[in-house]
Parts: sequence; C-alpha cells; structure tokens
Amino acid sequence: MRQSLEDELTDGLQQLGMDVQPDTRDKLIDYILLLSKWNKTHNLTAIRDVQEMVRRHLLDSLSIAPYIDAPALLDVGAGAGLPGIPIGIVKPHVNVTLVDSVVKKTRFMQFAAAELSLSNIEPLHERVQNLPADPGFPIVVARAFSSIDKLCQLTAHLVSPNGKILAMTGRPLDAQHTDPNQLAGFKVVKEEKLFVPGETAERNIVVLQHSA
Repeated sequence: MRQSLEDELTDGLQQLGMDVQPDTRDKLIDYILLLSKWNKTHNLTAIRDVQEMVRRHLLDSLSIAPYIDAPALLDVGAGAGLPGIPIGIVKPHVNVTLVDSVVKKTRFMQFAAAELSLSNIEPLHERVQNLPADPGFPIVVARAFSSIDKLCQLTAHLVSPNGKILAMTGRPLDAQHTDPNQLAGFKVVKEEKLFVPGETAERNIVVLQHSA
C-alpha cells in the first residue's frame, strides 16, 4: 500500500515540477496515513480512499506551492490541515498557522504536527473572525472556504499591508456571481486554473490584494 502511495505522489510531484527530497515525501505520506487512520473514527474528510487522498488532498494542496512567496501564512478553515500542512512540509522555512473552529479537526492537526515533528506548524482552535489583527499575515490561504466575498470580509483584518489572499476554489470567479464591491477593500489581481495531476474536476486559484 505505502509503495503505491509513494509512486503516485512521486509521479504527481514530477508533473508539478517539484523537486522534493525522499524524507519530505515520506512525511507527506505519513501525514496522509495519519489522516486516513483518524478519519475512520473522527470523520475528518469525506474522502475515504487513501489513494484518492494523495491526489485530492496532497497534490491539490501542493498545486499552490508556487504562490507561497512569504515567510508565513495563515490557513483559514484548515479542516484536517489542508493545504497548510502539506505546504509546511515541503516549505519548512514557512511558518504556517492553521485555524479551524471544529475541536476534533484542531486536535488532529495538533497531533499530526507533533507526530511529524513539524515545528513550523501551529494549529489554533478558534473562529477566524475572533483572531487578533496583530500580527497580520502576508498570505492568507483558504481551500473551499465559503464564498470569495465572505472570505475577504472575515479575514480582512488578518492580512498584513501589501499582503494577499489565496482562494482555492472549484468554480471560476465569474460563476460565483461575486460582487467586487463586497470584497472588503480587496481586488482580484489574478485568477488562474490550477493543475492537479490526475484530477479531472476543475480547480482554480483567485489571488486578491488590498486595493488601497
């Protein structure tokens, strides 16, 4: 089982153009195996097949790695730690704060960070709107977290000056009927399709920055 997971991950990383060391690949697999184990009793993700988790969780999360160009990020509504934990594994120099309001998901993230010795990962059990504004984050990441306008409104106080929001979404922005006047002072500076190896469903990323 582990070898087939490693093969799929290695092939996917090559397609993404990512040069990842063997020990880093091992941590990615260890993380997904922990998620699969916890998921059997804690229902952390709707995806049950561990092989499918490699594609739809690991590779999907890592598809945004080229957009991570700052020393710290906040992953809001992180759930089981996606995309923050995979990003933190492949980019150990980036400090990743993960926030989720569900206790069992936060506990899993804390366990995974400790089990895998991820010193750059800090999970928090909190609602996004209750997080303090200081210090702000240069990057706020969200994966399938509400609508774009609600995301901007909830996290505007958490983005540092000249910072940005990276919104991972299935539907393109024009299909979401987003009102640009409801983006809490942000503007869309980039929207692109994401390439996720082996994934047929549409994946997009929307990059937003303060319009001021």
